[in-house]
Formats: sequence, C-alpha cells, structure tokens
Amino acid sequence: MICCASVLCSSAQEPVDLEARRQSVVTMKQHLEMRQKRFDEVAAEIRTRSQATDQKIGELVDMLAGLKDSESSKRRISDVKGEAIAGLKKMIEVYKRERRTLVETLRTDGDAPAEALKKDMAAIDALAEKRVAQIVELVKSMPGGQDIEKYESSGGSYYNGFYEEETRVSDAWRQNRRDKVESEKQRREVQQALEKSIADLAARQDTLKAQLAGGKLTAPEKEIFEHELGYVSNLVGQRKTQLIEVTEPSAPAGEDASKGEADDLKQLFNDARRDIAGDFTKTLKLYHAAAAEREKIHVAKENLAAREKWLSENDPALKKDK
Repeated sequence: MICCASVLCSSAQEPVDLEARRQSVVTMKQHLEMRQKRFDEVAAEIRTRSQATDQKIGELVDMLAGLKDSESSKRRISDVKGEAIAGLKKMIEVYKRERRTLVETLRTDGDAPAEALKKDMAAIDALAEKRVAQIVELVKSMPGGQDIEKYESSGGSYYNGFYEEETRVSDAWRQNRRDKVESEKQRREVQQALEKSIADLAARQDTLKAQLAGGKLTAPEKEIFEHELGYVSNLVGQRKTQLIEVTEPSAPAGEDASKGEADDLKQLFNDARRDIAGDFTKTLKLYHAAAAEREKIHVAKENLAAREKWLSENDPALKKDK
C-alpha cells in the first residue's frame, strides 16, 4: 500500500507537458478541418443525387399521369401506374424508418447534434409528403367508369323477308370495364392506406398529449414530443384532404396510348425504376456515412472545446494574455 501511494504521489507531482497540450489542440483543429471538408463534400453529393432522383421521379409520374389505356393497350398503362404507386409506397416506408431513428436519437441522446438532426427530419418529411402527393396524382389520373353501351351492331341479315340485326359486346365497353376495375382497385387501396394513416396519426396524437401531460419527460424529450405533436396534427389534416381527393371522381383522362406506346412505356419505366432504385440506395448509404461522420465531428468539437477550456484556465501564457 505504501509503495502504491508513493507511485501515485510521484505521478501526481509530474509536471504537465503544456507544449504537448497546446500541440494537441492545433492537431485536433487541423483534423477537424479536414473531416469537415470531407463531410461537406459528401453532403453536397447527397444533395445533388437526391435532387436528380427527385426530378426523375417527378418526370416519370407526370408522364404516367398524362396517359391512359386504349382498346389496343388494354390495361398496360394502368399496370405501370400500379407498379409506380407500389414503388412510391416502398420509398415512404424507408423515409418513415429513417425518421423514427432520428426521433429516437433526439429523445435519448442528449449529446446528439440536435439542430442537424432536426434539419434531416424536415428534409425527410418534405420528401415523404412529395411521394404521397405523387401517389394521389397517379390515382386521380386513372379513368373511372363511363356510361357506355355494352352491345354494338355487328351487322345483320334478312331471313324470310325480315332483317335480323346481330350484336356483340363492344370493345369500348370492355375497355371501359377494365379501366373501372383497375381504377377502383388502386383507389380503394390508397383510400385504405390513407384511412389507416389517419387512424394511426390520431392514436399517436393521443399518446403524445398524454405523455406531455404526464409531466415526467426530460427537457429533450419534452421538446421533441412537442415538435412531434405539431407535426402529427398537421399531417392528420393533410391526409384527410388527400383522402377527399382520391375519393372524388377522376380527373379528365389523358391521352390514349396504343399497344406499341404502352409497351415502350413499360420498358422505359423498368429502366427508370432500376436507375431510381440504384440511386436511392446509394444516396441512403451516403447519408448514413455522412451522419456517422457528423457525429464524430460533433464529439471531436466537444473534445476540442474541453481542451481549449483547460488551457485557458491552466496555461500561464494564455492567462498572461488575458
């Protein structure tokens, strides 16, 4: 015990290497500058990629919304619209997952870069709402049923001096039926998704209100829960408006697409979907890497601030300058 106490006493009396402390601050600043530059480069690449992907999706949705099936294309255009809607729904699920992660980090990690994470949430919210609006646009562009005569004349013949007209089910009626069935299917699925979203959001509202009223939240939790309550309340109104939009009669139909045009569009859509999926995955990976880098920079800045504070309190040269 005496030996250990002697060692500790000796260690405590060793002089602090002020020059090493000063140099560590200089080195850390250089390192931070280098990491910040790299982070800014990755962030710029993410913005460029995200904007390009967003533009591709918008152009594809506008193209699809401006077309409808013809008697020759049957339901090819409607099928592509259905696939596009399914793809947009998958993207929304990814946005939801990423947002939940951000909310949990803000709630539980008091040392997290809160302002940066809130900006990420705002960007994700904007993208998710754009995807929902595009789904609504596609559903509204699908033609509903019209009053069309089922049978049409296919000619006739005279028999025993009487003219007998022959009829057949018209191609226009068949196409109208296909349009109606597919339109109602997609419309019903989106209506159900919106109704479920409204119910889930309403339940989330009640939970947040109860948690805020309980008075047991930490300051960071209270702040994020208040933010979430405002966000959820606003979202309920938007979803109700969108539900009305998809419930109303379809907008005027776009141009008829021939079978050849529909087949070409299908190929175009498949290529675009692969491109968009690849870009989206790469952007998501870049975002995760940038988020991890940002966290490291945040921790390093706090470390640097602590070192600078120590020097300001213990470095004679700095005390003299003061």
